[in-house]
Amino acid sequence: MNWRSPTETGWFVKPAEDGSAIAIFDPSGVVRGELFPTPGDGIDGASSGWKRESVAESMKQHVPALRKGKPATLRLSDGTIGTVTDQKPKAMRRKNKRCEVVISDRTYLFAHSSGRKATALRDGIALARMVRGRWSRATTVTRKTLAATDALDECILTVFHKVVTPGRTGAFDQVMTDLSNI
Repeated sequence: MNWRSPTETGWFVKPAEDGSAIAIFDPSGVVRGELFPTPGDGIDGASSGWKRESVAESMKQHVPALRKGKPATLRLSDGTIGTVTDQKPKAMRRKNKRCEVVISDRTYLFAHSSGRKATALRDGIALARMVRGRWSRATTVTRKTLAATDALDECILTVFHKVVTPGRTGAFDQVMTDLSNI
């Protein structure tokens, strides 16, 4: 994931200078939404509530990420407010490490199917599949669109692509990692 490059559909994000939010832009450069952390958290990639273990982080890159189990606020440009929750607080199994966004009477789900892959769904309908690259391209995400999307869908898919990123380890990998950190 490269913060400076747009997604395949031209959408992009930009973190605020003070670390208080992440702005989401459409291809024409218009702000479509802002993602705010849980009060008391920040976006500083080194020590904040946005921090989460990830491939990019292990490569010592500054990558803000949602805090596990803590809901963040997503505010659209029209004033609509929604919540973004990445993972359950004590999730071990990959199926519990999904990200959920609830906004405008829609529920979006980012379901991870492997350590590098995930499917984005809107109200149970698959919108896109995303795959994070391997090794030297571990910060690159490719997307295959599966259904027609509107501006709100693209805004949420951009959050999934740039902030959440596809792929989570399974329970066995997590236990082994936890044991190696003792």
